[in-house]
Amino acid sequence: MRAVPWIIAAIGVIALTLVGLLLAPRMSWTLGSGSGSGMDNTARIEIERMRFQMENLVERITQLENQIRQLEQDAPAPLEEGPVATGDLSDRYTEVVVIPRRREFNEGMTVATPDVLKQMLGAPRDVLSDECEPMTNARLQSMLRLQSVGPIRVNMLAPAVDSLRAVFEQVRVAEPDLYKQIRSSGSLCVRQIRASSQRASSHAFGLAVDVNIAGNLDNFSDGNTQLGLIILADYFQSAGWIWGAGFRREDSMHFEVSQELLETWRGEGKI
Repeated sequence: MRAVPWIIAAIGVIALTLVGLLLAPRMSWTLGSGSGSGMDNTARIEIERMRFQMENLVERITQLENQIRQLEQDAPAPLEEGPVATGDLSDRYTEVVVIPRRREFNEGMTVATPDVLKQMLGAPRDVLSDECEPMTNARLQSMLRLQSVGPIRVNMLAPAVDSLRAVFEQVRVAEPDLYKQIRSSGSLCVRQIRASSQRASSHAFGLAVDVNIAGNLDNFSDGNTQLGLIILADYFQSAGWIWGAGFRREDSMHFEVSQELLETWRGEGKI
């Protein structure tokens, strides 16, 4: 096969690039207690870019190895590097990138299903429709808080508001430029899940929030997202929140409280 030597050479180039990325300083996927280090934000963005480039290179090497086995003739098109983002930091945070291994991001946490939420908290409303309506569950109503949490204003259950405030405070300290770009796309919405019957989402219980970067809404279910949302997801994950990018139908603006965190709150008497 005439193209095999070319592909092997391409693998060599990608492998060398991969080694370089591995030797570069990189940030842990889970930020946790180290998120307040005050690292220069431009350097942080470059580190995140290198991490995703490394993971994409690993996938490309696997694809090229498969092509060697299957290719009979005609060399594949040359690999091209993606465009390098330019502009101020707000432009960098809104840069759209592929979400690597998104279905693995929420590993170790459980999505609280509508049935679990109803069992734990009761129905948020007697009858649900496709429109957002007032909550009628008196117990849940008493726990609702309409408050500002860092850069946005939300209407959510009290423990979720407190947790969200702590998440954004970590972001404010470690990622001040990103913090300034955070906007809300909505929180409480008491309605049934689209195309379902009387099944309420986490939004209906005041346990979910949708956020965006600088007012730019992410395209739903395309497997891509803004770089700023990927950085934010690390902080949410550390606090026990599920990221919607890991859903079968990707929704990367969506963050909701995990079942494990709800059970912790119930044990503490918060819900």
